Amino acid sequence: MPNVRPKPEPLSLDRPVLFLHIAKTAGTSIVHFFRQRLAVNAVCSHGDFLQYPAGRIQFRDRLLEHRFISGHFGYRHVAELVDDCYSFTFLRDPVERVLSFYNFCQHADMQQRFPVARAARELGLEGFVSSRLPEVSEVVDNQQLWQLACMYWREDRRVLAHLPEQDLLAMAIEHLTTFDHIGLTDSFDHDFHHILTDLAIDEPVPLKRQFASHKPLVNTALTPSALEQLLERLQPEYQLIAAARHLRQEHDRG
Repeated sequence: MPNVRPKPEPLSLDRPVLFLHIAKTAGTSIVHFFRQRLAVNAVCSHGDFLQYPAGRIQFRDRLLEHRFISGHFGYRHVAELVDDCYSFTFLRDPVERVLSFYNFCQHADMQQRFPVARAARELGLEGFVSSRLPEVSEVVDNQQLWQLACMYWREDRRVLAHLPEQDLLAMAIEHLTTFDHIGLTDSFDHDFHHILTDLAIDEPVPLKRQFASHKPLVNTALTPSALEQLLERLQPEYQLIAAARHLRQEHDRG
């Protein structure tokens, strides 16, 4: 008899689960976990939300038809859903995330679909991390910060261009406080276990990571001067990570 892996048990969730998915924070592994255990029409993920009605009430109602709501949406898209759901997000060291995104852009499928991936191919690593092209800036210039404050698309950045950097950071931090859990990619197993426990899901954290790179780029792939410039460019996001760690400590103490 063939060695067939048993199908995961279907999940029964007391309330919808909302995951604000920032690219290259191991989020696809979380989406995959829930997709394996819920009906197809119970899951919204990645860019599905872009097909939903533009009206605020209709958009909210359409999302709440699902039991697991995930996407590369900004906080402005889901602010009204947070109280109705168990909500969480994951953050990652900013330089690591940019390097991982650049690596991901080398996939042929990405280069066929996205201008930013074609730019990565043409510019090379150091050209990419220093580029001010709009399609590159969207994902290099503090994407995590912008996604939590509002959204990282260039039209959102134009609308909020008048805001001082510290006001934008304060907005993102305030939004972080509304989540039930703030995960960090460098403690992924611990955080995902915490989320599963909160949801009364008695299953281990899967060992396999979706889209994990076999040859991840590290900081030493950049020259010291390029790394220094990128670190300076990402300072607001490092302040966000520091605030997230502080919020986690406060939550653990409380």
